[in-house]
Amino acid sequence: MTVDILMATYNGGRYLRNQLLSLQQQTHGDWRLLIRDDGSSDDTLRIIDEFERIDPRIRRVDGDNPENLGAARSFMALTAWSDADYLMFCDQDDIWFEKKLELLLNFARNNFDPQLPSLVYCDAYGYSDSQGVITLPRVSLLQANTLQEFMFFNGGYQGCSILFNQALNRMLKDYRASYFLHDDIASLLAHVFGRVYFLPQRLMLYRQHDANVTGNISGRFWQRLQRIVSTRGFVINRVHFDEKKAFFDAYQNELDDHALRLFEAYFSYVDKNLAGRLGVVLRHGFSMGGHRWALLLKTLLRRPIGGP
Repeated sequence: MTVDILMATYNGGRYLRNQLLSLQQQTHGDWRLLIRDDGSSDDTLRIIDEFERIDPRIRRVDGDNPENLGAARSFMALTAWSDADYLMFCDQDDIWFEKKLELLLNFARNNFDPQLPSLVYCDAYGYSDSQGVITLPRVSLLQANTLQEFMFFNGGYQGCSILFNQALNRMLKDYRASYFLHDDIASLLAHVFGRVYFLPQRLMLYRQHDANVTGNISGRFWQRLQRIVSTRGFVINRVHFDEKKAFFDAYQNELDDHALRLFEAYFSYVDKNLAGRLGVVLRHGFSMGGHRWALLLKTLLRRPIGGP
């Protein structure tokens, strides 16, 4: 079964060759790689052309002089090129282990309902670009089984970890609200309208370097705990709040009563006093990936909303 892999590139020549080689080593070889370049000025296009000549599964799309869209919109533009049953996002700078595609695809075949927008995501090792070694034993630190457990995430699941079905891809193709990151929207759509699954296996090296679009990740327990108990910062990032508000405005007529109540409670959180915010969390069962204590502690210690 062919799986479409969607890759957005931009000045990634330093890393791209290793990523493409790791795709070619996948044990499931029936895949097609669709690449959209966002106007690279380094040797990215030369590397893509080289691989495209020797591997018919690799194809660059969207013309020779595409508009510079940024990473998120470049990935979203790629969804229009695929009608495959299953798709994956792929960053230009990671390294996939050889069974990543096989294991995620097998999970999807055994668990997805093709009529429901669905995704499965895996874990990864953090890999230091400067040191050339694994520095984190895991990257996926929070997993949500329900919308209540996901709503207070300031982001979605990492796009490079996701495999999703065509039912979700159709919603991404037709997405009609503003957004910040493509993986945020894929995660939100799946939680609201379909299903989200986690495969607890580390199936790639997630490269950490200064040019990461979404920043670097710390997985050490004490660093995570320190972030939770910090009195600096905020509970909800304003960008992600606005992203969810835009989603709600565009799709509220399609939400069931349960989802409507959760969104309305989430939006009300930022305008309430401390007692009111604690009440919102407890009354509606909100948590951080199932950890209610973490959200309650952050509510006690931080401003409700902030950021740019």
